[in-house]
Amino acid sequence: MSASPPDGWPALLRRHGLRATPARAAVLQSLAALGHGTPEEVLAHASSTVQALNSSTVYRTLEALADARVVTHTHLTHQKTTYMLADHADHAHLVCRGCGRVTELAVDLTTAFGDEVHRRHGFSADTGHLSVFGRCAACAAAPVTEGQSFSEGESSGTGQSAGEGQSASGDQSVSAG
Repeated sequence: MSASPPDGWPALLRRHGLRATPARAAVLQSLAALGHGTPEEVLAHASSTVQALNSSTVYRTLEALADARVVTHTHLTHQKTTYMLADHADHAHLVCRGCGRVTELAVDLTTAFGDEVHRRHGFSADTGHLSVFGRCAACAAAPVTEGQSFSEGESSGTGQSAGEGQSASGDQSVSAG
């Protein structure tokens, strides 16, 4: 998870050409605390500090912050966009279609993948938006019930929250949002 910058959220916003507002600071602080968050999760977290915050403001704020490259987004489910601070975006995600668990891949794996894609195809991949869908080890080991397809059980965010799990490879488990 990212911490607030040493000189604070207002200075970060001004460096990116944005006006510092309480809503923008609350959204950034929420993303720093959550690690990843859907607009709904950001609203739930940020509304504890900014009482008049509504979903329209959060969506507009996230869009402005993404345009200024202060935050970035990825798609961890097929329905919702998940946002994170741009300085936390140097990883990809494994998304389990069985239980919804999201695991952050260590940057060395995504870098190696990007390097190989470039070597073979001359294509410079942006692996910060990479989400790989499949089944985690626990779900892959579980018996599949009759009639259940590979994509059944896709979760709307029942995975572990950021920092709750870490594999031996250093990958992090985070909430799917």
